[in-house]
Amino acid sequence: MKSLSGFFVLIALMSISACSGRHSPEGGASAATRELAKQDLDQLQGAWRIESSCWNGVEEPPVAKRVTILFQDDKLIQVDIDGIRLPSNTIKLMPDQNPKAIDFWDKDGGLASPGIYSLNGDTFKWCSAGGSNKVRPTSFASTPGSKQSLMVLRREKK
Repeated sequence: MKSLSGFFVLIALMSISACSGRHSPEGGASAATRELAKQDLDQLQGAWRIESSCWNGVEEPPVAKRVTILFQDDKLIQVDIDGIRLPSNTIKLMPDQNPKAIDFWDKDGGLASPGIYSLNGDTFKWCSAGGSNKVRPTSFASTPGSKQSLMVLRREKK
């Protein structure tokens, strides 16, 4: 669908490695940081619906809100409007940073997209770099020319 092309381009770009070598998403985090990350990761588990999505300062079309994001363990899986699961990314949460940081790793272990997040109950706000931009955002904004994505997701009720 052409109307979803910008949204899917962003997700596809997230899966492209920004690094040439293999890296572990685990890194050298302290035990306290790992526990905070586990708590946030546990809260993220399940299905989330896109409430709003903006790429490079432009609001995505309403059909983008029909895409579901699944968090399963440390994986983010996008399910398109036809129920098809797209390739997953491994995520790493760094809740000890301000704002909280999130990284997406491709299947080969390369950093695909650095971002920031906020998790408050059933609302997950996420801002990430995209395209050729590999600089972690410092605020929750997507302005023209920023090459940043800003999404607000709401947990799906069972």
